[in-house]
Amino acid sequence: MDNKKNIWPVGIAIFLIIMVFMIILTVYLSIKSAPEDDNAYFSTRQIVDKDINNILANQSQLENQYKFYYIDNNHNAKQLERKVNKKLTTPIEIDLNKPFILNIKITDNDDNIIDSAKVEAIVTRFATSKFDKNLGELSQINKIFTSDEIMLEKGDWKVMIKITIDNKNAFFEQYIKVKD
Repeated sequence: MDNKKNIWPVGIAIFLIIMVFMIILTVYLSIKSAPEDDNAYFSTRQIVDKDINNILANQSQLENQYKFYYIDNNHNAKQLERKVNKKLTTPIEIDLNKPFILNIKITDNDDNIIDSAKVEAIVTRFATSKFDKNLGELSQINKIFTSDEIMLEKGDWKVMIKITIDNKNAFFEQYIKVKD
């Protein structure tokens, strides 16, 4: 008779204990360092998840009826984008020591300027909402929606813009690069 002990059950038990410990550790770490809310669509994630179909339908309807532009420092009108990407989007470059002013122009499809909209904006970093600067509702000056001046630190920023026309919202972003 062979007196060798079979250690497979002990190995499997140790493996299962380690796996349970790793799952508990993963849950603990994910709860402790939860991601920051990114203010997507100027609302909480739960509201956006619940109403995403209405949000996208309203966005498409407004984009079919109107054109939305960002006016740069050289008075050039550039079409706003729904989402910006640091790798694919050409940024608006501003100097570090100059204030940033957001200028938005809205026209209908016949290029008639629309001044009955409400425009709100938030300036934020790409990776975090910790440094958000709420520009609030933009003022209307000569049929252009204009923000107050703000100073931005060096780096990559994006402006999140909410435009409300006839109780429907459209959301856009603009990539801003602050350089020396």
